[in-house]
Amino acid sequence: MPDTMTHLLVARKVSQNASLSFYIGSVAPDAVKDRTEKDISHFRNTPNRGATLKELALKVNGNDYLRGFVLHLFTDWKWDETIIAGFAKKEGDGWFEKYRDELSKAASYAFHSTEWSTNLVEQMILCDDYDFVETEFITKDKLKLRMQEQYAWSVANNMGPSIAFPPEIVEHFVERTAQEFNEWFLR
Repeated sequence: MPDTMTHLLVARKVSQNASLSFYIGSVAPDAVKDRTEKDISHFRNTPNRGATLKELALKVNGNDYLRGFVLHLFTDWKWDETIIAGFAKKEGDGWFEKYRDELSKAASYAFHSTEWSTNLVEQMILCDDYDFVETEFITKDKLKLRMQEQYAWSVANNMGPSIAFPPEIVEHFVERTAQEFNEWFLR
């Protein structure tokens, strides 16, 4: 799965003037920390991830938080199929540690080189009135804590760009994923 900033970049590309509910929803699934629970909540354990995700998309009914939530899961699905699959194949055994390190660099670089990120994340953390829908592993308190922790980490860590995931690769992924989501979601 990609980092929080990649999720926000995709969300902003999908709808630059979206509500805070949409942006909060776009990071909400990562409030789940347990790997087993995350595999379940991200539909990695289903035989047809795309079909299961589409079933969820049909339940959005105009709820911006849920639309952002679906965008998050869609983005993870595309990232897993392209970026992670390619990275793991290239790196071979022991790829995961290097992946996490490079992803941290990409996240830090994106946060510190994007003029709107600080303000948006601060607004998300302060927002208590949004279209939250509790799901199996995510409560409003867990989500608020996750956003606060991610923000604190981002402010404290200013790294250079990732060699494995440089800004141009992230931007290409963001552009393609936003376009695919908009087409997919409307079908």
